[in-house]
Amino acid sequence: MDVQTIPIEVNGDGVHSIAVPDRITVEGSFEMAIDNQGQAAHVHLNVDDDLGRIASLGETNHYLEADARRVVHVDVTPNRPAETVRGKLKAVVGHGSGTSYITVIVEPAPDPASESVTVDESLADPPERDPEPTPAERFVAALDAVFGDGLGPAIVVAAIAVALALAVGTALNTPIVFLAAGIVVAAVVVALALALR
Repeated sequence: MDVQTIPIEVNGDGVHSIAVPDRITVEGSFEMAIDNQGQAAHVHLNVDDDLGRIASLGETNHYLEADARRVVHVDVTPNRPAETVRGKLKAVVGHGSGTSYITVIVEPAPDPASESVTVDESLADPPERDPEPTPAERFVAALDAVFGDGLGPAIVVAAIAVALALAVGTALNTPIVFLAAGIVVAAVVVALALALR
């Protein structure tokens, strides 16, 4: 959540003048940006008892050089009551020469139960994994990666056809079978050449 910044202007309307918003509403810790529009000044900040129950300032006295800016953090405890808290923040400049009050309204702390996350029991089960590819599937995938998608199976079939034609030609050892095997090999080579274009 972003921290709200409350503007305070010192010496803007003359020496020891101070301008603050009348009222602010915050949901947690906030900051005050003190802008000095004139000569060097001392600014004193304080919270009343109601606001002091849940909010605290690290430092209360702040010295600002001429035309300087200082950001003061106001810590609001997260384990505050579950109800709206109202209080006053007092800003004094020039050792009491200028005084202003800001009404601070602090919204209730969010209920931790409403921010809890419900975990689905199905998350406890390990995710289903695809089965490991077989060596033949890995081989076809490798061919696809080299020659392009979809050609892997065609190349495997062509290689089997060529091997089978050569095996039959060698086993029968006749010129007609060798001629047929050569035609099969030539057809496969031409088909692959056309597919790879």
